Amino acid sequence: MASVTDVTGKGKQAASGGNAIAREAGGVMHEHVYEKLREGLISGQLAPGRTLSVRRLASEFDVSAMPAREAIRRLVAIGALELTDTRRVTIAKMSVRKFEEIKVARLELEPVLAAFALDAIAGKAREKTKLIRTLTKIDALLNEAIKQGDVTDYTKCNSDFHFELYKASDATVLLGLVESLWMQFGPFMRIVIGRLGTSCLVDDRHKEIIEAIETGDKDTLRAALRADVLHGMENIKAVDFEVPS
Repeated sequence: MASVTDVTGKGKQAASGGNAIAREAGGVMHEHVYEKLREGLISGQLAPGRTLSVRRLASEFDVSAMPAREAIRRLVAIGALELTDTRRVTIAKMSVRKFEEIKVARLELEPVLAAFALDAIAGKAREKTKLIRTLTKIDALLNEAIKQGDVTDYTKCNSDFHFELYKASDATVLLGLVESLWMQFGPFMRIVIGRLGTSCLVDDRHKEIIEAIETGDKDTLRAALRADVLHGMENIKAVDFEVPS
């Protein structure tokens, strides 16, 4: 990794400026590592119980240890990663109590975010059309993944569908809370769907959600979103609850 002097070409005379540049670069790199881990957790690409190391992440993202360590620290703070007694960092496992809490929180928060998204695009024909087209395209890919039994593509498309809608809300506080729930839940969901298969997922409410956005029907949108969340969670709970190890 290039030194600050290499980057600035100004040696000691630019020490304070160089330090500022280094701090800024470190912040950018930390955000990059955090975003990649965030995406992997939400879409379920990281398995519960998997061990992460600062050294491995730093090597994978070609950064120093500090950005990797800071990204891990943030994810431990929200419960997406766990720090064991032996100081190992692992993808958080699931428990019955945690599952129930996440379900309750999702059922409360996600319909609200969907309603906020509808408010945010009200009277904005271009934004509304773009959102509907994007959601329709993602849902088509999701349905194909279900048909093909492709769990990896399904979990990615499902998270993309939900967060494409939620991001339209401009409700950053609520969005952050929902993201933290998905980061805790995504890896577990991926494992369970892998066991169940995708055939149990055909009755989602995505088309109802898109239709409610088209008509501007907020009550129907909230109800469809809540039913969609409940459908997914209850499918998982219908199986004997087993915490992946």
